[in-house]
Formats: sequence, structure tokens, C-alpha cells
Amino acid sequence: ARRNAHTKKGIREQMSTHDGKGGKIPTVSDFVEKFTEKTSEQMKSSFIIAKFARVLYGKKCDQSIAGTWTQVSRVPSSTTTVSDEDEKTTDSLCPLLSGLGAPAFVCGIVDRLTTTLTISCTDDYTLRVVDKTPLTKENVTETGLRGIGKEETRCKTKGGRKEYMLSGDVKMDGTNQFACRLISRGDGWWTISERSLTDESGKYLRERNILRAPGKKDVVVDRYFERSK
Repeated sequence: ARRNAHTKKGIREQMSTHDGKGGKIPTVSDFVEKFTEKTSEQMKSSFIIAKFARVLYGKKCDQSIAGTWTQVSRVPSSTTTVSDEDEKTTDSLCPLLSGLGAPAFVCGIVDRLTTTLTISCTDDYTLRVVDKTPLTKENVTETGLRGIGKEETRCKTKGGRKEYMLSGDVKMDGTNQFACRLISRGDGWWTISERSLTDESGKYLRERNILRAPGKKDVVVDRYFERSK
């Protein structure tokens, strides 16, 4: 009796997955898999289209990155865009700090600190970023996004000993940028910081820091942040 029941079950399974002509009838799992793939592709396309639309509309402050963010060591691969295969990990700031002449021991201290960012758009064309660590007071950076080198503001470094010229821009993909022209170091010295969401979920932020110096390869350091609840 058990053998007959098992045989009948096998026949039913064959009948439920085959159309009798050698073809396979899609199962519920097949439909779910296809729907998931389609939904993922649509979300990615919508994310790209939305960013491109903001560029067409004008060089504006990116409201999607507004909020409070806490630095994390990595971003799980499941939360990044479809094309990203590896987990995103926060880089050490040492290459950038060393390029600016900071002592080695400073790098070790800075890398152990957790940075908190508070980002806001004070108007449609102005980005404001407040960064803070457990050992430092709030540092405020604010400028218009009219173009790198345009409408520059003269600022002092955190230590107050050197000056730089601050300006802002919006890249073609909608990413907001701060650009610091390091006038105390001479022509061709720049630091550029970019902040954008890692994907359409809006949960994680990438901060890309770039050091540009004459005759040298750009130093690029990425840090990642999670949106605070």
C-alpha cells in the first residue's frame, strides 16, 4: 500500500510539472524567482532614473542624503546595488592623512574614532555637513553647489593654521561634492569629498574622499555610514 501511495504521489508530481509534450509547466517557485529578479531590476532602474532626473532638473542639493549617519566598518553585500558583488568596507584614512603630511600616530588614532555626520540642504543649492567624533567638537562645512572653483569661500582648517578655498558641485549622476583648493600648499592641491547613497533603500551612505596633488596619483578613501533611526 505504501509503495502504491508513493507511486501515485510521483505521478501527481510529474503531472503537475509537465504538460505532456515534453515541456515543463512553471511552478510557483518559478514565478516567485522571476518576479524577484524583475522587481530588483526595476528598483535599480528607478534609482538611476531618479538621480538622472535630479541632474536634468538642475544642480541641486541631494535631499535623499539628508539626515544623521553613523560610521560603520562595512555594508552587507545584500544591501548594495545589483552590480556590486563584494561587501563595501570602510577604508583607513591613513593614505589620505599621510599624503597631507600627518604623522603616522595620528592615523591610528583617527581610524579608531567613529564619525557621525548630520547632512542637510539649507536651500535647493546649498549643502551643509556637520561631522563629529567622540574626541572632537562639531565641524561644520557648508557651501553652494554652483561648480568647483566657483563662488569659493575662504576657510580655515580645523587647527586654524592653514587656509583653503571651499566650493561645491553636483556630478552628472547627481552626487554632491565639496571641493577644497589647498592654497597653502600651492597650485594643484585639492581635497574632494563626495556623498551618495549606496542603493535605493536609503539605509547606507558612501563618503568618498579624494586627495589630488600635482604629479601624483589620486588618493581615494571610502567610508560608509548607516542612517540613524
